[in-house]
Parts: sequence; C-alpha cells; structure tokens
Amino acid sequence: MQATLTLVLCLLSAPDQCEVRQKRVDAQACFYAGANVVAAETPPGFRAVHARCDPDHRGSLVPSTDRHRTG
Repeated sequence: MQATLTLVLCLLSAPDQCEVRQKRVDAQACFYAGANVVAAETPPGFRAVHARCDPDHRGSLVPSTDRHRTG
C-alpha cells in the first residue's frame, strides 16, 4: 500500500522561504517510521517544519448507489 507524504520544507538560510513537496512512499514506513522517512526525504539545506502521511485510497469508501436487500 502506498501513501502520500506531504512535507513543508524551509530553507535553513532563509527560514521564511518555504515550499510544499509531495512524494509517494510506502504506507507502513510512513506511518510507523515517519521520522526516518521525513529525514530521508528532506534535502540538504532544508528543514522539515511539517509532515503528513495520507494513505492512498483504493476505490470508493461510500457505495455509489443505495442498494436495499429485499426478501
């Protein structure tokens, strides 16, 4: 299963200059070893100020039609 890692990265030399980056990563690594994944995805010269893992959903979580069982 995959997840999307969203990082807000700020320059070490100019902390007010930040950018958002997204990367697809292994979901288990993202959720259970998040700090290691964030460190691996933070390029030199940047500091991660925010990180979030969102799982990729497969299919709809809500049925598209209401089906009622009969009989």
